[in-house]
Amino acid sequence: MKVGVFWRKFRNVELQRKISEENTYDDAYEEAFQHMTALQEAGFDAELIEWRNNDPRKTLREVFSKGIDIVFNASSLREVAFLEAFDIPYVGSGIDLVATNKATRKKILAFHQLPTPKFFVVKNSRSIPSHSLNYPLFAKPVSGRGSAGISEENIVYNLKDLGRIVDKIAKKIGQDTLVEEFIDGREITVGVIGNEEPKVLPILEIQYNSAKTNTYEHKMLDREIIKCPADLPKDIEDNIKETAVKIYKVLNVKDFGRIDMILSKDGTPYFLEINTFAGLTMPKGKAHSGYMGYMAQAEGMSAAKFIGQILQYAAKRYSFDEKVYELPS
Repeated sequence: MKVGVFWRKFRNVELQRKISEENTYDDAYEEAFQHMTALQEAGFDAELIEWRNNDPRKTLREVFSKGIDIVFNASSLREVAFLEAFDIPYVGSGIDLVATNKATRKKILAFHQLPTPKFFVVKNSRSIPSHSLNYPLFAKPVSGRGSAGISEENIVYNLKDLGRIVDKIAKKIGQDTLVEEFIDGREITVGVIGNEEPKVLPILEIQYNSAKTNTYEHKMLDREIIKCPADLPKDIEDNIKETAVKIYKVLNVKDFGRIDMILSKDGTPYFLEINTFAGLTMPKGKAHSGYMGYMAQAEGMSAAKFIGQILQYAAKRYSFDEKVYELPS
């Protein structure tokens, strides 16, 4: 089985660059190189392939000429749509989930009675509706990633500030704004891997270092205080994991995903977002450390074992006639 590891320039910082190019170090190549190396260590035949936004035909020719059987590290809607169109197997969630924005995902989970903060979506300051949400509110791009466009001013305490942030997101990023109630609590994120019987990795808590929320700089420059495993009572931990698995299944996540939550003071784990392109890099090298990399490390997994296992989940979904590798520890 030949694995093509996609890499794409500015994968993690493309939205933030629309606001400012300061502190937007592009680690896309280093990230993909770490994944390729891990797969090779796990016994797979893997090599890098650059995804070219301006000419996917070149990427297609490279995939076919190199005899790629499955793609790892698809990281955008365009890449997933491309792989689907040409019936190329790939690791990760399908276009049914990738194409849905944060608001749609929250609507689906609310329908299934899973906890998520009350919200609405707005295009600009002139279209902010009358609402019953309680201030403070949190405003963010409806299809953002990597905390792009997030600073402490995204926590808003009045209508005037809300309008200003909504217009900034519309002008700078070109997206509608998801506005939700700001839940006072602990920020946690839950990594899940697998398909038929999803496995929950150790829960990670993000604590803020001189910040009120996980801003772009706070996250992408590794300024957070990471606690993994999070220090939680057993009953709270069990409820978080059970809720995470329900979310994973309801949203039809494939192979791996990371679920961001706020644990309120009464112990309710409120869903914020599911990350279908969650960072998997271990805390080493030049690449930004992925939260799921921290979780895998806390689980005692090497990069080869972690990345190799995720690839195996995908290979099984596609029924590859391939031996099951004895992955390194």
